[in-house]
Amino acid sequence: MKKMKALLFIPLLASFGLTACSSGSAPAGTTSSAAPAQTAAPAQTAAAANKSEEKVSIRFAWWGDGKRHEKYNAIADMYEKQHPNVKIVREFGSFNDYWDKMATQTAGGNMPDVVGMHATYVADYARRNTLLDLGSFVQDGTINLKDFPEAVQAAGKVNGKTLMVAQGVTMTGWEYNTAMFDKLGVKYPDYNWTWDDFTAKVTELQQAIKEPGVWAAGDNSSDITGLQVFARQRGKELFTGEGKLGISQDDMVAWFTIWDKLRRIKAIPDAATTEQYSTVSLDQGLFVKGKLALTVFPFNQIPLYQNYIKDGEVRALRRPSDPKGKEGEFVEGAYLAVSANSKQAKTAASFIDFFVNNEEAEKVFKLEQGALGSTKGNETIKPLLTPAEQRTTDAIQTSLKTAGQLPLPPAGQGAVRSLLLETAQSVAFGKSTVDQGAKDFIAKATAILNK
Repeated sequence: MKKMKALLFIPLLASFGLTACSSGSAPAGTTSSAAPAQTAAPAQTAAAANKSEEKVSIRFAWWGDGKRHEKYNAIADMYEKQHPNVKIVREFGSFNDYWDKMATQTAGGNMPDVVGMHATYVADYARRNTLLDLGSFVQDGTINLKDFPEAVQAAGKVNGKTLMVAQGVTMTGWEYNTAMFDKLGVKYPDYNWTWDDFTAKVTELQQAIKEPGVWAAGDNSSDITGLQVFARQRGKELFTGEGKLGISQDDMVAWFTIWDKLRRIKAIPDAATTEQYSTVSLDQGLFVKGKLALTVFPFNQIPLYQNYIKDGEVRALRRPSDPKGKEGEFVEGAYLAVSANSKQAKTAASFIDFFVNNEEAEKVFKLEQGALGSTKGNETIKPLLTPAEQRTTDAIQTSLKTAGQLPLPPAGQGAVRSLLLETAQSVAFGKSTVDQGAKDFIAKATAILNK
């Protein structure tokens, strides 16, 4: 079971402030906001020239698979070529490993200068003042957000401060491979399906599957995003605006029951298999290996999966809805932020601007983490999209019509995420009943958020 400790910050984080970041050096080619005095002495001019060529190094960290690493490295290479005095040290890993390492680095005062950030994690970092307010860089033009819709800009703000800049806007939903459905002789699901439709389709698929070690769908009982959507459909929030738990034991019983019933008819993998494959790379996962007919991942990853799946099309489905409830989906995305501890904040901000606004960088990045934050950027890449990428944009745009915004996740959300994983595994392995698992989760999550 995944340990909780890496997602919990130690009190040392609270000592980090924002003041250490204001003196970062600008990369070559940038212009100072203050005009030089006409009477500057030759020695001063020479000093300024030497300073403009000063070698600068920044660390840049992100999560993803091999394909994503290629894109990020290519964009970093492009920036270095335009700014010869800047060296970008790259750090990357899988999603889970990334956040474990980031928590450890931040606690030790060794956070990278530019960090990939996610809306569900930002609260843990923002509340401890470990992310730099980028507002001054937006105001002076170092980071240009004029082509970013207001809603996209707002998504990067916490308590009125711009702590993140959107790389991409996306949604998470279910996906399937048409070839597998065709092979089984099962009709494709409707994009706007309900929970009843979901259960019926998964049951139909499993009845058609004759090969051992193949399942209709993945076990998403530990998926906190799915639980958040489920709670919203029931008129609640997993985390309230006050940072407390917003669901009841009955809600958790209903959630765990969905997956327990599917597990009992062997329509989802057994607990050991789910745990075994929980940390493997995308290309080694059950869906790519043809062991799952349905799985969940962000829509922006459709092209990534399609790269590995040559037989059939990877297509999107929204999360199952509750026709008697409310819309539960919410806007997601990936962002870039700057460490409050960075000594090269100006260069870090310049690199973020390049990443999200440079046309050549946009053409490389395309839909790697969803539709681009910039409307101008989306127009730039439109002629370059493959059919799989077009399916991504269609799914995002369709789901955005019904998606809302989440309250800011509380500081303890990382611990609750780990708790959900542990509790879901306990139920899956038969160590806890559904009722006991629901009771334990509510009690422990409430205690975490009440600290």
